[in-house]
Amino acid sequence: MRNDLLLRLKYFLLYFIFWLTFFEVVRILFLVYQFDSSLDCSLLNLMASFIHGFKLDLSSTAYLLVLPFLVMAAGSIFRGKWYAVFMDIYTFLFLFLAVFVVIVDVELYKYWGYRLDHTAFNYIDTTKEMFASVKIWTVLKQLVVGIIMLTVFWISYRKWITPVIRNLKSGNFAVAGIFIFLFAFLIIPIRGGLGIAPANVGMVFFHKNPFLNHAAVNVHWNLGYSFANLNESENKYKVVSDKQAEDFVEKLDKSDGYVEKVIYADNPNILIITLESFTAKVIGAMGDKRCATPNIDKLIKEGILFTNFFATGDRTDKGIVGILSGYPSQPTKSIIKFTGKNSKLPNLAYDLEETGYFTSFFYGGTIDFANFRSYLVNSNFSSMVTIDDFDPEFRTSKWGVHDHILFNKVLNGLNNCTEPFFSVVLTLSSHEPFDVPMETFIHGRDEEHRFLNSVYYTDKSLGNFIKAAKTQPWWDNTLVILIADHGARNPGNSPVYALEKFRIPMIWIGGAIKNGGRKVLKFGSQTDIPQTLFGQLNMNKDYPFSKDLFASESRSFAFYTFNDGWGFVTDTLVQVFDNINHRLILEEGEGKSKTPFQGSVYLQRTYQDFLDK
Repeated sequence: MRNDLLLRLKYFLLYFIFWLTFFEVVRILFLVYQFDSSLDCSLLNLMASFIHGFKLDLSSTAYLLVLPFLVMAAGSIFRGKWYAVFMDIYTFLFLFLAVFVVIVDVELYKYWGYRLDHTAFNYIDTTKEMFASVKIWTVLKQLVVGIIMLTVFWISYRKWITPVIRNLKSGNFAVAGIFIFLFAFLIIPIRGGLGIAPANVGMVFFHKNPFLNHAAVNVHWNLGYSFANLNESENKYKVVSDKQAEDFVEKLDKSDGYVEKVIYADNPNILIITLESFTAKVIGAMGDKRCATPNIDKLIKEGILFTNFFATGDRTDKGIVGILSGYPSQPTKSIIKFTGKNSKLPNLAYDLEETGYFTSFFYGGTIDFANFRSYLVNSNFSSMVTIDDFDPEFRTSKWGVHDHILFNKVLNGLNNCTEPFFSVVLTLSSHEPFDVPMETFIHGRDEEHRFLNSVYYTDKSLGNFIKAAKTQPWWDNTLVILIADHGARNPGNSPVYALEKFRIPMIWIGGAIKNGGRKVLKFGSQTDIPQTLFGQLNMNKDYPFSKDLFASESRSFAFYTFNDGWGFVTDTLVQVFDNINHRLILEEGEGKSKTPFQGSVYLQRTYQDFLDK
């Protein structure tokens, strides 16, 4: 019995080491994949990510030992062969899943800037569109890495660990009792130690540099934790009373005072052109020197440029809701994915359609991505043009139809609809993988140059469209709003939380504009579009998180979220906050370190509204 017990204990010790080794290799692989970011960190800090992350590695390993321990205890009176077969199947299954998570995580992090969690699975129902962003060589590379990793660890397990239990003799109830006793101790690493607070992602955060904290995170633990906390009923961002938060936001989003009128007509046509990933970093008139947007630069001279304008979130699904519903993004959730919730949102298309506007939506891709269809149907658009409305021969982009073809369809649609019209256009060619149907203008094979080249193509397509639109009879009574759906990490590979990543252009042009060639310096975001428009239209609508940027007494501020944090910026203050680590990543200007932070209170109110819908 004694030798048999020792063999069983030896097996679990080796099994424990096996998974711990796996998780450390995963961390090394993560650092290698993010080589540029790793290079910016000291060796000491990189090593510290292993030390601090070890708690979650232990917790993940302990979780994986729960079922084997219980089965060992229950079946210890039997011989070892059946248990060896069970553990072979169990280990291969979890090893396969773990490797799959790794190869997805290390590649996605380059684009999203955070470790894999449940948000990636919001798009799993549109696999085709997901893979449209990925080059085939990237998929093949990740498959090769995954196969190598799986093979090495599986062979290691079979060679050095499986033989330990293959010839176990039958045990007895005493052995079963010992394993039940030992099983109880797994709770310690699972909880992350003997402290009062259970394990959480933030417990491994140790540095002001978010990348080092992300490196410390065990991605498998993070993924499981995010799924376990999907259905929240309590506001995890609460810092003040609900009444205080409501009063604060109501005061902040007021649009009092004189409203400057910048358009001629009372009922102008309104055309919102949403440009995929058009960060302010690529706009020449906003400081860029790479000549990627010559047409937009010319249009800015004849229109109104909002210089301090920000995206509410980091994805198209969040940007569209911000623009049409004036609704702020949430750090780890997207309201568009919740049909019951998004149906309760106010909407520009719905409100304008009720006042006599013909409303339309144009997109060259599928609207079945990220639950767009339910949101757009709830928006009550009179007409929707999507990928299905284009001949198959035009579907040459991985996402659908390229922008110049889309703009041709838009022009034809607007020429044949009743006025006044409200139309929303969403482009797609400047989305990964940045393949565009033109001779390369901005050369370079790296991602940054390919992105800039795709921006140039969309800018060219937009310029041709505006040139044609100016010859149409409806142009003189039309307001055109050029805006991005969200910013981008490139050019410059900005950190996921960075202010410059969320700064985007908003430009008002068109025949309905009174005085062009001017700038609006007030800080605002996509959520401010509804009230700013209604102020020009002399309409009174309820968009509680939107303010009129032309109202003389409206506050100058912008709020945005990323995973899992927020940014809050005014004329005199910049704060970026990490919700997991509960501390500021960036702080500049006046009013520093006053708690609770304005961004925290704003997030509390918006998140409570999200929960209540």
